[in-house]
Amino acid sequence: MSLWKISVKHKVNKVGLRLEVGMSVEFVTSSTLNPLSQSKNIPQIRQLFESKYGIDPEHYVNTGYMESERL
Repeated sequence: MSLWKISVKHKVNKVGLRLEVGMSVEFVTSSTLNPLSQSKNIPQIRQLFESKYGIDPEHYVNTGYMESERL
């Protein structure tokens, strides 16, 4: 099992969506690969942001807007 910290690295301010640099969630996976590089993890990561911050980052869950760090 691997614990990852998924953090926003670029600010997004769009109608109905605001992502600030530093917003983060923790994600647990059985894989040692970067969770942002696996499309099967995207819905789970979106759900974590929705649960914690009440927002759905939709198209922004990718390596362009977010970074992952293995803890």
